[in-house]
Amino acid sequence: MSKNVAILGLGLMGGSLGMALRNLTRDRPHVRGYARREETRDAALRDGVVDSVFDDPADCCVGADIVVVCVPVFAIEDVLRESLAGIEQGTVVTDVGSTKNALSEKAARLLARQGAIFVGSHPIAGSEASGIEAARADLYNNAVVVVTPNSDTPQSCIDDVYRLWASLGSRVRQMSALVHDELLARTSHLPHLVAAVLTRAVLRDDEADAFCGSGFLDSTRIASGTEDIWLDIVQSNREAILVELDVMRDELYALRALVAHGGDEDVRSYLRDARLKRLRMDDAGISAHE
Repeated sequence: MSKNVAILGLGLMGGSLGMALRNLTRDRPHVRGYARREETRDAALRDGVVDSVFDDPADCCVGADIVVVCVPVFAIEDVLRESLAGIEQGTVVTDVGSTKNALSEKAARLLARQGAIFVGSHPIAGSEASGIEAARADLYNNAVVVVTPNSDTPQSCIDDVYRLWASLGSRVRQMSALVHDELLARTSHLPHLVAAVLTRAVLRDDEADAFCGSGFLDSTRIASGTEDIWLDIVQSNREAILVELDVMRDELYALRALVAHGGDEDVRSYLRDARLKRLRMDDAGISAHE
């Protein structure tokens, strides 16, 4: 495990990472944290999220073995540029962004100037809540973390990032940035956008609010996520998301045709198929992390 870890951004993801690292019982690193807002830095120290805080990302990175960038997708490149003066040769830099393909090559080229190595990663863990006040030490425990190295990334650097997440109890998987973005468009980005559509369709006026039960609340919980983060995700993974929205459109048209013209057994079969697919996840012990 690294001796010094710098976390750039102390919201839900960065704050939870700091808590988890400081809770390690063996090989606990010194955790350095950068946050733009003074109140966030004060809270991070007060609540034991990090060992030390900085108001400059470059200062935070000095002496760090691993730097983890925990800011929205479109802010990552700017934060890396602001950090270059403090990132030393041989430093491994990773992130927690929900999309990887647009960033990976840019970040790798940017960091090569310092002799540092970028290894993208995406913890499939989170919440509709945001900010350091939502952080929790167990956020990454048992969560899947996808590591997305470039084709020329040194294996030792991939191993460093693997060990970082594995030390927190995460289940680490490796794939290319492109495959990651295509897969997450289907499993994460589409569900969020569908939850937004469902919310708008059901709550199209004030009359329905009082009649919504737990089914609606469970199905639309993730629509409460901040639009700023999700705008970045949509813009940075637009093509893959469009493919999945087309699949959803076709599925809705097929269901509409069944409701309008299908027999009882056709509708029953459609619903049974959906039920069995969903139960398959329960049987496999798959639990939600994002």
